[in-house]
Amino acid sequence: MKEPHQIWALLTPEMHKKLKEYAVENQIASTRAKMIMYIIYNFHPDQLLEDYTFQSKTGKMVNIKVSDTELEYIKNLAQRYNVAISRLLRNIVYTYFQSIEKERQKA
Repeated sequence: MKEPHQIWALLTPEMHKKLKEYAVENQIASTRAKMIMYIIYNFHPDQLLEDYTFQSKTGKMVNIKVSDTELEYIKNLAQRYNVAISRLLRNIVYTYFQSIEKERQKA
């Protein structure tokens, strides 16, 4: 059996916490890694927002094990947005929660 690839995402403590809370509230995959994969496959923003509150010294690490196909998909997304994979994951999570917040404010 082939070993899965591992990719790493460094998130702000706030986004790290939100991933778990949102997954539990909405009964989605409850691990942060699975929640990030859920966002990647189900959220397709035209433009990513940059999380300017991020500081690597306070960042929280998430390790995600992915298949060859998943890794290729993520690499293609990173290339599309012209960012490194870790930055892609951080910004897509940030953009996702910003869009949710914007929708809540409209309601």
